[in-house]
Amino acid sequence: MRIAHISLMVALFVSGPVAAQTSDTGCPQRTAQKAPPSAVLVAARHMERQACAADMTRFCANVPHGCGRPMQCLRSHSTELSSGCTNAMAQLHAARMQSH
Repeated sequence: MRIAHISLMVALFVSGPVAAQTSDTGCPQRTAQKAPPSAVLVAARHMERQACAADMTRFCANVPHGCGRPMQCLRSHSTELSSGCTNAMAQLHAARMQSH
């Protein structure tokens, strides 16, 4: 009986990290590595973050980060965003189209 308990503990200990790595976060798994972003795209992302910081705080403060959720939240409030944020989002979109 004691050996069964020890075996179970070892099995759980060994499988624990594997289970943690495969847990579903709600984000799709990346299957291939992407090329590094262009300097234009990096600059556009930076400008968008700065221009939309106040709008992000106002509309999307409780949105969990990752999987594009903050951007989806901002888009859902597109009619309420500041003009600076709207312009920066348009520039980011144009930079993404250029990089493809």
